[in-house]
Amino acid sequence: MKAIRNHIILSIIAIVATNIYYILWLLIDASVTTRQIINGLSFYEFVVITNGALLIICILSITYKRLGDRLLKWGYSNILRFIMITMVSLLFFISGSIILFSLHFKLKNAEDIYASTVASIDNSYFIPLVFFFGLTSILMFFISNLERRSGNVFRLIAQSMGNSLQPKLIERGFMFIDLNDATSLAEDLGERKYANLLRDCFRMLNELVERSSFEIYQYVGDEVVITWQSNYKNADLKALQLFADYKAYLIENKNAFLKAYGIQPKFKCAIHYGEVVVSEIGKEVKHLVYHGDVLNTTSRLLSKCHFYHTDCIISTTAINNAKKIKEHFALELLAINKLKGKEYPVEAYKVKSVKDIESRSSNDTPFFLNPKVTISHY
Repeated sequence: MKAIRNHIILSIIAIVATNIYYILWLLIDASVTTRQIINGLSFYEFVVITNGALLIICILSITYKRLGDRLLKWGYSNILRFIMITMVSLLFFISGSIILFSLHFKLKNAEDIYASTVASIDNSYFIPLVFFFGLTSILMFFISNLERRSGNVFRLIAQSMGNSLQPKLIERGFMFIDLNDATSLAEDLGERKYANLLRDCFRMLNELVERSSFEIYQYVGDEVVITWQSNYKNADLKALQLFADYKAYLIENKNAFLKAYGIQPKFKCAIHYGEVVVSEIGKEVKHLVYHGDVLNTTSRLLSKCHFYHTDCIISTTAINNAKKIKEHFALELLAINKLKGKEYPVEAYKVKSVKDIESRSSNDTPFFLNPKVTISHY
């Protein structure tokens, strides 16, 4: 799962950053390793126990980070999320250390476990460590915020290291998902209500995307651009499954949409694959962007959905597993002769689920994952 993978990487960064504290002690005084911090607790034991507390935090932080994300969904400020995550991290670190110190002295059959534990946390090693860990928590909050906005911790690291400064030619798949009748909906609902509709729809889509190896490249008005790497196995089938599950997810929440907006949102989709140029643009504000005919073609295919009376078109270039796809989807070949900006015809398929999405009951198991109700304002 992408979210877990990113969390593991960020946890490793946090552990390394916190352990710099011990490196600093060794640089200041190399003989520190031979000392007893207190009776029954050496420097090495102190290092192992506090790293154990860090591992506890890395596991528990999955839960309270999600709570922090929900605060944003509920409309609370990022400042409150920052305060909550930092304070909870410090609380868990101190509590975890106390528990592990107590367990250590119990295993060593200390005469007074309570007094030994208090002495362990009330010394010139632990108190600065808590302060250092607090600074690390603040640093990790900002790194986590950057990762949340970039959508991928590897992309964040690559951009930070300058890997995208020079344009590079790569192969990627792209999926454009666009809201139907967006202009009339915006006029009927009004700007604020329309913005809330898009927020809820895209949040639901994001819940599905984050459980896959797909990435949300950008939001363009009422359109979402999703991309994936060339080595993503069965990406063509999974892309179609993702869109099918998104439609099912929207239908599952039909009553909530009708109550909040008086409409049931529907989307169309186009999928294409090929070579693009990736580069970093901008000076004050930098963005990682993709250029090339693949994106233009995907956009043109999307515009043909209404003409061919379908909500999904996939190019023949994007298909690698036609046999597997036909087990779940009906493919109708289209020879699109007139595609704006294209000199030659483009072959693509009109896609329809073998089992109509509209007829799926709440007991049906979706292709991709089990949809669940989102945390929404309605």
